[in-house]
Amino acid sequence: MEIEKAYFTLPEVLRRWSMSETDLAYLAENDQLRLSVRILYLDIEFGDLEVTDDGHCHSIPWERTCFNGLLDLHVQDVFQLFRHGEVRVSQFRTARADYACLCGRHEFISVRKSDLLLKREERDRFDAETNFCGASVGPQPGVFFASADYRDVHCNGHRFRLGQIQANVVRALHAAAQQGEPWQSGKAVLAAAGSRSTKMHDVFKSKKNWSLLIESDRQGAYRLLGL
Repeated sequence: MEIEKAYFTLPEVLRRWSMSETDLAYLAENDQLRLSVRILYLDIEFGDLEVTDDGHCHSIPWERTCFNGLLDLHVQDVFQLFRHGEVRVSQFRTARADYACLCGRHEFISVRKSDLLLKREERDRFDAETNFCGASVGPQPGVFFASADYRDVHCNGHRFRLGQIQANVVRALHAAAQQGEPWQSGKAVLAAAGSRSTKMHDVFKSKKNWSLLIESDRQGAYRLLGL
């Protein structure tokens, strides 16, 4: 019998998505995935942030409570955690308030990678937005996500590290797919990407498995595979 969990540990998440820890850290550090920690009966202050006319930000607390549950980590804390293995945390993110912070006798808590959790709703959101459905069923058509500069791309269960022109091509094809016109002229895309070559094969010849990323209709048009 499978337990209906409200949250999942880091090993469970990596196993579900067949993802490396480095990739998950990338997603979290770029705020594409929010990681959480369990707070066990600590005094937490919740409040709103107000910016005055002179540009100063003031906190307005509206609740102090002995909190038991999950709170999200800030990006900067996740960044430090994955690099140093541990981080001291005093402030958190939460949907219920502008801020949440420790109060009372605890100035901070120490968080290690083994403490990281992913909320079920956050897991389901990522699944829905990326069509990611885990390793147990193998790579699925249509699963695509990329870094902001498109130099690091995941497509249908495969990862690609791209050069700048290659990244420009993938960016253009992804934009076209999102607009409902996935098939694009290869020559036009390559020219816009800054390539001197008019052949897609020449641009991607350094990637032996590039056919798992870009599909040809054999008549001069290309699209991202499965999109």
